[in-house]
Amino acid sequence: MIEIFSIFIQLLIFLVLFSFPFTPKFLNNSFNLKKTFNIIDAHSINIIFFLYVCLLFSFTNIDLKIFFRIYFLLSIGFIVLNLKNFNLNFDISRLFIFFLFLLVISSIFFSIAQNLRLESDGHLWLEKVLVFFNGKDIKSITNVPTLPEYPHLGSYLWAFFWKNSILELEYFGRFFQPYFYVLSIFLIVNSLNFKNKNFKIFFTLFFILITYDSYLFSGYQEYLIFTTLIIASRYIFLIDFKKKVDPSLIFLIILILYINSWFKDEGVVYFVIFSSLLIIFLNKSLKIKIYFFCLIFFLFFLQYLLQKYLIGLHGFPHNNLLLIFSELSDLKFLFIKIFKIILGFFISFIKYPLWIIVLISALFHIFFIKKLEIVSKYLISCLILNFGFIMTIFLSFNQYEWYIRVTLDRLLFQTSGFYLIFFLIILKNLKIFK
Repeated sequence: MIEIFSIFIQLLIFLVLFSFPFTPKFLNNSFNLKKTFNIIDAHSINIIFFLYVCLLFSFTNIDLKIFFRIYFLLSIGFIVLNLKNFNLNFDISRLFIFFLFLLVISSIFFSIAQNLRLESDGHLWLEKVLVFFNGKDIKSITNVPTLPEYPHLGSYLWAFFWKNSILELEYFGRFFQPYFYVLSIFLIVNSLNFKNKNFKIFFTLFFILITYDSYLFSGYQEYLIFTTLIIASRYIFLIDFKKKVDPSLIFLIILILYINSWFKDEGVVYFVIFSSLLIIFLNKSLKIKIYFFCLIFFLFFLQYLLQKYLIGLHGFPHNNLLLIFSELSDLKFLFIKIFKIILGFFISFIKYPLWIIVLISALFHIFFIKKLEIVSKYLISCLILNFGFIMTIFLSFNQYEWYIRVTLDRLLFQTSGFYLIFFLIILKNLKIFK
């Protein structure tokens, strides 16, 4: 019984922590967008802010319990002082959506609690988690026996919520991921502003149904990137690429994309691809674009400096790209390798059917919309480079067949949510959903 009670308390803690420090009113005023940001937006952006605070403190060796107590007290104080600024509207439909949100998250929490297991990569990440959980200096990561060069923020979050759970149970540290994930689905569906709330409920549950994978909540980090990219796509969806865009909104999107660099190695590549192409397609002067490219380079270089000099290591675990060139002499083997990787792509699309929706929507934009929108060109460019990156990585593996079976589907899943904009644009233009 105490365990059930603790799960609900953990849910309450999330609701309190992520109500700080931004309100919808503050965000709308800051980005010059009237009534665009609502309570779900504020909650999502507050999580991004929290992630950066965690990233900062992960280098300081501050006690996790002290950090939690300070942040929690600040959150409570903030809520009390800003109740009027949250724009809470307690109509029946909003209350129903809120309780649906709580019900879905609670169900996933109890599912994790009932199936106490860590899969193979979970044990790998757990080694880093224990560094932070036991209060060791961040440089102790270099002593982790398996792939210490992997980014550490996901492990820090796991340790943070594990350490600050009432019963101090390991799986409480993994609750953050499903909370973040479910919130992102509600956020992206809410961006369409359906007048009929039944459509909002249907698409919310539909997207959760086709993207939920309990296996990935058993110690993997894929949902962190998947969720963050969905949140980034929500704000890219706000951009009118034909008009001038508020630079603060672009800055927000770049920061959301950048945090992926601290979850997994491939997050660095996604950050560079998605943010660089965004700047290229924006309706901005060359001078402004250069400023944003300098920001991207600075953030990229900053990670290198922090990992190399504050942690003591930096590098990607897979540095076999030269293997591709060595195989050019055996074209038959190279074509077989490419064919098997492409086959692995199709199998992954079937396993995670969100890709089927994304690809059909992308093809619809290409072949059935007379004039391709700039946002569609941006997403298609991202998709091509995204697939090209994954193809290149798998071509560089010696044991590529094993990696295709074990990691390709998860690697593809991570970015699938980013391309939901293809489908959202179609829904937005259908009269039945207006």
